[in-house]
Amino acid sequence: MEEMVEFVRSLTGGGLLGTLIAAALILVATAIIAGIVTKFVRKVTHADLSPFPASTILVNICRAVVWIIGIAIMLSTCFGVDVNGLFAALGVGGIAVSLGLQDTIKNLIGGLQVTVLGIVRPGDHIQVGSVDGIVMDVSWRQTVVEDYENTTHLIPNAVINSTTVQKIEPALLVATPVCFNNDGRGYETLIREAEVAAKRAVEGVAELEKDPWILLTQVGEYGAWGKMRFVLQEPTYAREARDAALRAIAPYTRNDAADMLQNAEIAE
Repeated sequence: MEEMVEFVRSLTGGGLLGTLIAAALILVATAIIAGIVTKFVRKVTHADLSPFPASTILVNICRAVVWIIGIAIMLSTCFGVDVNGLFAALGVGGIAVSLGLQDTIKNLIGGLQVTVLGIVRPGDHIQVGSVDGIVMDVSWRQTVVEDYENTTHLIPNAVINSTTVQKIEPALLVATPVCFNNDGRGYETLIREAEVAAKRAVEGVAELEKDPWILLTQVGEYGAWGKMRFVLQEPTYAREARDAALRAIAPYTRNDAADMLQNAEIAE
């Protein structure tokens, strides 16, 4: 590298101009290498048998390492900066800076642990607190989760790494809470009819891997709470399928369910 710098300086007659041109060439070479490394890491992480998740945090770390090395070489060879001394000074100053960036450092370390240990991967269906959705990405600061209403949630990596994370299988499972009011026929009959109605509605917009099923979770003053679940073959129409299922079972969650059934029998 020093020979290249001297060669550029000889062509330009030496001086500041030659130094600046050599520095620019090193930065250009660094950018090219960073691009190559980025493409390689993305290819490796997106491979079917790759042990690493396809998260941007790995790509960003590799890109940052290449740039740090390139800038260090440029400062050392072109401007004679003592890189070792500079890093030592930054290390001492970094202690003070880290005190003010504790949350950022926690999120970065948490993101590395989440990624390297495979705790959460893009495509996983997870539930963290009230957030229930599909992991889209794990960046250096947060985990990006998109729910079935197309709402994007940014969860700090420190939270993912320190709280309970429920991984729901399969990833294409759609779940939504519902509340039933007993119309006198009993919950068994009511839920069975609601499941049939939901299945017919979902089949009109998406292909099912597993038919809708409803499990009661608690009983309250206004009825019995439960959760309706079904599994799709692919996630493209998850939002539409959920909407269709809720519309289909809505009459069974109101007090007029018995009137609806009576009117249907009269019509027959």
